[in-house]
Amino acid sequence: MPNFRYRALTKSGEVVSGLISARSATEVARRIDYLHLVLIDAIMEDGAAAVSRFSLKNIKFGSGARSEDVTIFTLDLALLLKAGARLDDALELLATDIDVGRLRPTVAKIRSNILSGESFADALARHPTLFPPIYVALVRVGEASGALPRILDVLATERTRAEGLRRKLADALRYPTFILFAAACVLAFFLTFVLPQFGAVLRDFGAKIDPMAGFFLSLSEHVNAHKDMIASVAAILLVAAFFAARQAHLRAAALSRLSRLPFVRTVVSFHRTALFCRNLGVLLAAAVPLTTSLRILADMMAAMGNGAVWTRILERVRQGGKLSDALSDVAALPAMAVRMLRLGEETGQLPMLSSRVAEFYETKLQRSLDRITGLIGPLAIITISIIVGGLIVSVMTSLLSVSQLVG
Repeated sequence: MPNFRYRALTKSGEVVSGLISARSATEVARRIDYLHLVLIDAIMEDGAAAVSRFSLKNIKFGSGARSEDVTIFTLDLALLLKAGARLDDALELLATDIDVGRLRPTVAKIRSNILSGESFADALARHPTLFPPIYVALVRVGEASGALPRILDVLATERTRAEGLRRKLADALRYPTFILFAAACVLAFFLTFVLPQFGAVLRDFGAKIDPMAGFFLSLSEHVNAHKDMIASVAAILLVAAFFAARQAHLRAAALSRLSRLPFVRTVVSFHRTALFCRNLGVLLAAAVPLTTSLRILADMMAAMGNGAVWTRILERVRQGGKLSDALSDVAALPAMAVRMLRLGEETGQLPMLSSRVAEFYETKLQRSLDRITGLIGPLAIITISIIVGGLIVSVMTSLLSVSQLVG
C-alpha cells in the first residue's frame, strides 16, 4: 500500500503534516476530512503529486513571473489568512504552490525576509518590478490596521479587474494588427515574386503599361535590387523597437506622442482617467492619506507620459490646494471627471465617487475600442483590396495589349 505525505490546516489555522498509508488519493482526502482538517496537498512518497487543492493549469516555463502570478498569489494569500493561517505558514505553503508559477522563488525570499525580522510590506518592497508602490502601500496599511486579509482581497479584486481591462485592450488591437500585417505580407509577396515575372514579359513585348502598373513595377524592381539592405534595416528597426519598449522613459515618450493622434487621443484619455480614478479610490478607501496616494499615483501616471503634470498636481495638493482645482488647472482629466471628483471632495465621498468615475470611463473606453476595431479592420481590407485589385487589373490590361500585338 503506498504512503502519502500530506499537509493540512487545522481549525486554528496551523499547518500540520504527516504520513498516511492508503490505497488511493481519494482515501487520503476522506481520512483528512474525517479528522476535521482542511487538506492542502498530498504527495506520494515517490514524489508524484496525488491530490491537491491546487490545479496544474498554470505550469509555466521560463524565469520571469507574470502579473497574473502576483494576482493568484494575492488571492490565495488572502484566502489562507482568512482561514486563520499565520502569515509565515501561508507564505511557506505558497512557496511550493504550483498555481503561482514562476513567483515561487520570490515568495520563498519574502518569507525568509519576514523571518529575519522585516515587515511584510518591506519584504515586498524588495521586488518593485512585481509589487508596485500602490501594492506595498496598501499592504503596509493592512499590517498597521490588522486588516491585511481584507486589503489583500481588495488588491486581488482590483488586479483581476485591471488584467481584464488589459486583455480587452490587447484583444481590441490584435485583430486590426493581424489584418494590417497580412495586408503588408500580401503586398510584399506581389512586389517580390509576382510582379518581376510579369514585368519581364511586358517589357520584352513592348506592352503599353499604365501609370499605376508602372509605379508598382518600378517599386518591385527597387525592392528586389536592394532586398538584402531592406531586410537588414527592418531587422535592426525591430530589434531597436524591442529594446526601446523595455526602457520606461522611451516608452513614456512614445505614449505621449501617440496620445496626440486624433483617434488615439480619446482612447488614451479614457484609459488614463479610469486608471487614475480607480487606484485613487482604492487607496483612499484603505485610509491612505491623499498626499501619499497622489505621490504613488504620480509615479504610476508618469509611465504614461507627461510626468511633470502629475508632479505639479501633487505639489499643489501638498500646499493645501484642492485636488479638483489642481486637475482642472492642468487639464489632466476630462472636465466631467473633475466635476465628479470635486463633488466627492465637497461631500466627503471622494473614494466612492472616484470608483464610480473609473467605472464610467472604463465603459466609455470599451465602447471606443469596439468602434475603432470595427472601423480599422474593414478599412484595412478595403485598402489592400483596392491596391491588389487595381494592380491585377493594370497587369491584365497590359497583358491584353501584348496579346493584341501578337495577334
